[in-house]
Amino acid sequence: MAGDPLFIFDLDNTLYPPEVTLWKIVDRRIEEYVREKLGVAPESARRMRKAFLAEFGTTLRGLMHHHGVSPAEYLEYVHDVPIPEIVPPRPELRRMLSGLPGRRVVFTNGSERYARRVLDALGVSGLMDGVYGIEFMEYIAKPSPYPYEKLLRVTGARGEDSLFCEDSRDNLLPARKLGMFTVWVGGNGEGSPAHAVVKDVCDLPDVLHGFPPMARGNGGAAGGASFDAAPGKEGGME
Repeated sequence: MAGDPLFIFDLDNTLYPPEVTLWKIVDRRIEEYVREKLGVAPESARRMRKAFLAEFGTTLRGLMHHHGVSPAEYLEYVHDVPIPEIVPPRPELRRMLSGLPGRRVVFTNGSERYARRVLDALGVSGLMDGVYGIEFMEYIAKPSPYPYEKLLRVTGARGEDSLFCEDSRDNLLPARKLGMFTVWVGGNGEGSPAHAVVKDVCDLPDVLHGFPPMARGNGGAAGGASFDAAPGKEGGME
């Protein structure tokens, strides 16, 4: 299994498009939590979040470090949203994931429980071989190199046999440094840090010819697998 390709997916705004408002709702709840927990005005809460993100990569880590906030309490609050009412099933995502010739995992700065709820709503929970959330990262979030290194160690995968799909430009950089094939979902080709750019994650098959395990015929499209990409979308290689 360790020699199989490893397909790593971010969650929010990656497995579902940004037109789905889930992340915006969670983001608002994060700001609400900061305001209520620390008793600050909205503008102060936004400034604090910006500073926490710059220093720690997540608001949670900053709150833990500077204010002793319980991660369980924080995650329960910010993820308390009616996910099935917000996130529709994506049969096209299920078809794409089913055709991938390797292991599939989710790697998210959100909690594992939240990620599993989103996967259930999308209709793809049974297709994932692992879900690695902020607890797995020991609350040291992407883009810190630590969780990427830990993920490769735990899965037994080599960087060069791994592919990482992510909507955040900054989060792609550590993956590329570790030798992963990087795919920027919803990004643009100009100044891209990724090996490939796709408009939607369902277009991933369009760029798999550049992923070394596929190029050398290690199963999958190069070996005759069939994919149903989402219609009307375009993918581009760097």
